[in-house]
Amino acid sequence: METVDSNALSAQHLVKIYNPDRPELAVRAVDDVSFTVERGESVAIVGPSGGGKSTLMYMLGCLSRPTSGSYLIDGRDVARLSDDALAEVRNRHIGFVFQAANLLPRRTAVENVMLPLAYAGARGARERALEALERVGLAQRAAHRPNELSGGQLQRVAIARALVTRPSLLLCDEPTGALDSRTGREILDLLEALNREGTTLLMVTHDAAVARRMRRALRIGDGRLEADGPTEEVLDGAPARASDAGGG
Repeated sequence: METVDSNALSAQHLVKIYNPDRPELAVRAVDDVSFTVERGESVAIVGPSGGGKSTLMYMLGCLSRPTSGSYLIDGRDVARLSDDALAEVRNRHIGFVFQAANLLPRRTAVENVMLPLAYAGARGARERALEALERVGLAQRAAHRPNELSGGQLQRVAIARALVTRPSLLLCDEPTGALDSRTGREILDLLEALNREGTTLLMVTHDAAVARRMRRALRIGDGRLEADGPTEEVLDGAPARASDAGGG
């Protein structure tokens, strides 16, 4: 009997080599990484600086192509799609939250949130943007520009912008890195609430306290998957298990 694919994403033998045509300059930033993430999981990607975490995140977000390997989102292999098709996947399936909110300074909060919908030519963009701001608790700040918002409010607008296309996958790269501890906890509370509602959440972080808010962790070092399992086990140094790492 055919079963429904429960994986939000599946990475198999992903490799990313910078300068592959110049052996003397080649850098193997991601080296034969395999894992799957089921829908609704929360996963921290941890490891030392320069170990390949962000490179992996950019490939998972379809912002960078792997040198080799396969990458499936909702069962569809996206590793070799055209640029236009990749842009459609990013817009329809993936939301991004980075350390910097990266809002346009002359646009209001609601106008910033509307941008992904405007690029896609979606109808009802303003209404959907207002709904997204309501979801992150900022409906009352819709008409404010970035210079009128606090750091935590800026990040909430960025999360609303990531959510407005109703993505199945939310990718976060150090989303609390520029915030004070209290505001950072509030942002993590919000991200956890979204995860409980069904959004698959992957978060790159160097902060163990942040990682512990996720249920699962992948440890990346020297471009390789060193461990994959429950967060506490991975942070305590447990080795990778073949079945979790994606196998052969």
